[in-house]
Amino acid sequence: MNSLTQRTIASVAIVVTLALGTPALALAAGTTTTTPTTTFVARTPVIKNLRQYRAAEKLYLAQLKVINLTFLAAVATAKSNLAIAIGAAPNSTVRISARATYRFAITEATIARSNALTLLGKPPVKPGHK
Repeated sequence: MNSLTQRTIASVAIVVTLALGTPALALAAGTTTTTPTTTFVARTPVIKNLRQYRAAEKLYLAQLKVINLTFLAAVATAKSNLAIAIGAAPNSTVRISARATYRFAITEATIARSNALTLLGKPPVKPGHK
């Protein structure tokens, strides 16, 4: 992506964040109504023997590996985009914008990884252990 596209994306992201976030904060501060919530808890399968544990652990570790590799790929892409943008930057303003875009990409990758790890849940527990 060229620097103009990156700046445009960053500007739009900032404007959308401010436009949607400010009214939500104002609304949240002004009202005090509470609504009942329903929480759904995902049931984890009960592991009764070591064979089931090994299969569950293998699946968990495979999913964890995919999450980590996705995060590392996003970081590598952000780094390469930063290097390209800084290499082609004619002045310091463009370099500052490129670094801001890099930080934004790293933050987004971190948030995505954190959400994926939360969805993944805790590792399986060996049978007989609590």
